[in-house]
Amino acid sequence: MPLLYWLSFALVTSIYIVLALIIAGASVAGVPLQGAAGLSGLVLFTPGGSLLIWLMVIVIAANACSWNFTASRLLYAGGRTGAFPGAFGKLSKRNIPVSSLVGLYVLSILLILGTYIFKIPVSTMMLLVNQNFVFLYAFIILAYWKTETGRQKWVFSVLALLSLGFLISGFTWKIVYPVFLIGFGYYRFIGKRSLDKTNKQGKEIIVREDAQELPYPIRH
Repeated sequence: MPLLYWLSFALVTSIYIVLALIIAGASVAGVPLQGAAGLSGLVLFTPGGSLLIWLMVIVIAANACSWNFTASRLLYAGGRTGAFPGAFGKLSKRNIPVSSLVGLYVLSILLILGTYIFKIPVSTMMLLVNQNFVFLYAFIILAYWKTETGRQKWVFSVLALLSLGFLISGFTWKIVYPVFLIGFGYYRFIGKRSLDKTNKQGKEIIVREDAQELPYPIRH
């Protein structure tokens, strides 16, 4: 498994480096490359370009499906743990989180209508979503720093924080959105933990009162 992770890391990093070099070279040559549309324009000049465009469409559709599947499972897990309404934490007879999928579908439709009505660019919506991943990256760095030992944790933590600072440098007021989500999640977590503690104390009090009312002592 460690070897697999390192090979995957090297492969993905090399792909991003090659893509960055291609984009930089195209920019110097005066060819605009922005998003999938810009890349498709560059792909057309390569051998088998039409086939590559179809492959890009398939990959984009697969990514969209994987996002929906993953998000529906997150809603389901949130419904089971109390972070979301309990209706999202139920499965159908075929063990499918139907309520989570339907809720996600309705939310997606509302977001699409909102971007159309209020003329919100798709790039802005993507920036809002990507900010969440950046904040998750920050928590991963914190978890790594707290669990690892030795000199290497300082080296990797510092390098990771530098890359994180580079990613966050382009954020403006939109950073309020992930901060609100983190604060709201922490508030729900603290509230649920205090509620569980109160319920536990209440059950202990009831057990003690029942034990005192018994005509004979309980032996353990």
